Amino acid sequence: MVLQIDTSAPLLRPSQLTDLVRAVSLADPDDESLWIEWKSTLDLSTSAGLEQVVKAIIGLANREPAAAGRRAGGYGYLLVGVEPGWINGVATMDPEKLVGKVRSYAGTAISWTPEYIAIEGKQVLVVIVDPPQPGDPIHILRKQTEKFKPATIFVRHTGRTDPANPDDFDKLQARLLQRTPSLQLSVAAMPSTIEEAADIRGAVSRCVDERRPGLLAARHQSGRREPDIDLVGVRGGLLGQRVPDSRTEEQYAEEVEQFLHDAEEALVHRGAWDLFRHEPASLNVTVANPTDVGFVGVRLELHVPGQVQSYPEELVEALEGDRPDAPRAPKPLGTPTFRSPIQLGVHNFGSYIPAPVFPGPGPSYTVRDTGSVTIVYDDFELRAEDAMTLEPVPLLVHEEPGTTLTATWSATANGIRGRISGEFPITVSPSTLDLENLDENGESDE
Repeated sequence: MVLQIDTSAPLLRPSQLTDLVRAVSLADPDDESLWIEWKSTLDLSTSAGLEQVVKAIIGLANREPAAAGRRAGGYGYLLVGVEPGWINGVATMDPEKLVGKVRSYAGTAISWTPEYIAIEGKQVLVVIVDPPQPGDPIHILRKQTEKFKPATIFVRHTGRTDPANPDDFDKLQARLLQRTPSLQLSVAAMPSTIEEAADIRGAVSRCVDERRPGLLAARHQSGRREPDIDLVGVRGGLLGQRVPDSRTEEQYAEEVEQFLHDAEEALVHRGAWDLFRHEPASLNVTVANPTDVGFVGVRLELHVPGQVQSYPEELVEALEGDRPDAPRAPKPLGTPTFRSPIQLGVHNFGSYIPAPVFPGPGPSYTVRDTGSVTIVYDDFELRAEDAMTLEPVPLLVHEEPGTTLTATWSATANGIRGRISGEFPITVSPSTLDLENLDENGESDE
């Protein structure tokens, strides 16, 4: 059985770490693997308990980069206070004090972070170890513990952490000798904000409700003396004929309701069309190359966490055409109709006909919905000491304004060994999309 949690991206937010603790409590005892280790509980104030933490951190830091990168973006995790079937908790130690104690044994070359997760009234320690990289040093125990001598090398095997054997040492030496990837990029959102998805359906519904009473009460008001029907027929000849309105009150009310139904769907479509093109509701990513070497075949993968969705493919196709027209409101009850001979017998109720859709060029990215979104940009070239802004990605963000989302990214390039990664913040801002005038210029009185 595989641990029941999505490891396609790093688990760094408190909510993700809480899910990780729960997943371990529901796991099988044999689910420990290369990227995760757990302990039912430890006394962190004792040398024996501290030894277990040090051993796990060194072992996770000594993993092979390629193997580590298959899960959680290469991060490693030690959980203390949880095991399959139980959440036991752990007596907490001040994180700063814990870091100081561990560093005296593990050194300062390993980047790791302790986090306490409150769950079911208990505290679980989650130690997050940064991904190993090609060229990393061989991490060793730097101080005597109860069971191990200084310079002991710990490595992570599936389900356990052991002192290194000769094969392990060869792999660590090969990692050390690998040239550090020369790929260097800085990736950021510019601007660093993205607007929440506008409540289009709610705005349109309010608009329709506001228009209903006025439309139902509308009656034709003649502004001048209108010619007699027969006189129009005689004098107008082929020019036209005035026909009195034959609609009943019930028919007019039905026509109004049909119009409002059509208008609601049309205006929602129009609002979606506007939102899709509303730049503040799109993610704009800038990539910079600070080196004096140009990169080709750069592939950037970006994960945006939280309640974020992409536009479904079928909706994108429907939104790529011209901005849709709104339907025409029915003429007030009692309005006569003036028709030419070729129009006689034809009655137009202003039904909504969607604008034709013309496919646009293919996007330079693909988006996967993974509970949040993962964006994979098409390969691009980046010249030395240059920067470029990638194509904006329209997203549907359902987080509260003020929320900060930490986007994580990784990149590779042709001819360059290894993968680099990083993160940047995106702050959700209130929507500024104009939803008050969706029907502007959408109908005519003529």
